[in-house]
Amino acid sequence: MKRLSLRHVSAFIALGIVCAATPAHAADRAVGDQLVYTLKSTTSGEPANLPPMVRGTFESNQAFANKLAVTLTLHIDSVKQDGTARASGTAVTVLPPGTNPMTARSFGMNGKDLQATILADGAIVPDYVAPSAPQIGESRAQQQADAAQFNANYAGGLVHGHVTDFNEFALGCSKRTTFKTGDAWRLADATTQTTWTFAVTGTDQVAGHNVVVVTMNAVSALAAQTVKQSITGDYDPVAHLVVRFHEDIQRSSDQTGNLGQTEDIALQ
Repeated sequence: MKRLSLRHVSAFIALGIVCAATPAHAADRAVGDQLVYTLKSTTSGEPANLPPMVRGTFESNQAFANKLAVTLTLHIDSVKQDGTARASGTAVTVLPPGTNPMTARSFGMNGKDLQATILADGAIVPDYVAPSAPQIGESRAQQQADAAQFNANYAGGLVHGHVTDFNEFALGCSKRTTFKTGDAWRLADATTQTTWTFAVTGTDQVAGHNVVVVTMNAVSALAAQTVKQSITGDYDPVAHLVVRFHEDIQRSSDQTGNLGQTEDIALQ
């Protein structure tokens, strides 16, 4: 799911009413504002066809990856009338205590700087160009250029890998002008043929924001695989910001077995 300027031709249905593609009122953003998010993913389970000889390495790598987190810091540089903002910042991987020094050095060499667009609904779209596949017989100069491009895009790609469904959540929440416990609506993504079901379950105060608590769920069956996605998030409808986001993904397939994944994103 890509969140670019066209917003992936999606249809929004709320109680049978088709809504516009922008929030009811512009978010109150200003040049100089800073947003800091923590991003963390975990995975569970292992592929059903995993060879026994590599199981130990797989489990070790999985355990290490599950301890990683990313600190995303964005400084707003400009704001449009509709609340869309351009921001510069960094995405820094936080390593667990006791990380091997060579591993830590390797992570430290990755690019940290990025540019991003904060959409009017609160979605975060980092500037990111996917690296091209290396070609056989590339010159040393081309290899160096590829490495430089990879490093320049590393932070954007890192964030891009975390925020796909976070952005869908922001888009769906932005369609509501009022929130009442029990409200329900849907967001249909024509690109992925996924229909998200939203529901308001209450209100709360989180990180200094008055938020509505919203669930977002979808079940899809693609390529002999069933995917169930369950999300709970806190959305500030005045600032148009996702303050907390938790996603649980369960994938089930006869070929790969049962695999789980979580995604947690929190505004500090």
